[in-house]
Amino acid sequence: MIPRLSDTDRDGNLADNDILTVPPFGVVNTAITPGLLIFNSDANAFQFWDGELWRQLFYNTTTLMGNEGVVKVNSGGIDQELPKYNLTHSGNSYGTAQEVIYELPLNYASSPTTSWPENIVSPADSDIYVNTTSGYKWIENPILGQVHVWRLILNVDSRSNSSGSLLARLRNIDSNFEVNSIQLLPQGSSAGNILTFYFYTIADEASVGANKGYKLYLQADATCTATVHSFTRISNFKD
Repeated sequence: MIPRLSDTDRDGNLADNDILTVPPFGVVNTAITPGLLIFNSDANAFQFWDGELWRQLFYNTTTLMGNEGVVKVNSGGIDQELPKYNLTHSGNSYGTAQEVIYELPLNYASSPTTSWPENIVSPADSDIYVNTTSGYKWIENPILGQVHVWRLILNVDSRSNSSGSLLARLRNIDSNFEVNSIQLLPQGSSAGNILTFYFYTIADEASVGANKGYKLYLQADATCTATVHSFTRISNFKD
């Protein structure tokens, strides 16, 4: 059994973890060795002594604490179809936006590429792609303040001799918050040209909760066909 200590027990009997006590680190107890492991009953987590401070090792599986994780969606539906869209321009500007929609169930990249955050105990499609009153939305790991990186990879056929750009938009239709990413269209008519887009979001009260989330849209200012290769959510570390 790993020793179970509260913050007070730990700081009073082993080493003080208050970085303000003795700058620049806490009070070091020379009698303990880096690597000492305890279970902190206040934090409900394992902690180890690194020689200067107590560091948290594992995270509990409640929605109050999150860990990093990568969820890569390769395709959707029983036939594992890839969403495909014919995009057109409007004069010299972007044409009508088309929402990227996946059929269920989602098909994920195998482990360890896909590694759900620890607070997601029994992963389901609804932990990343949820049906709301305004249609399906992409949702963050529901840890307020956690930073997420979304990566969209497209295969694009931009037709011969065409030039222009493709706009991908990750939009919260309720708060009107939006992240845009633009890439130049590849030249040539052969399929298989790859475009990659990145979006950054922070889970907050405007994006986490019932019926909240993001929708993904594509637009182009030149005729092209875009096939979604994959869509990935990366939940960054947050203690």
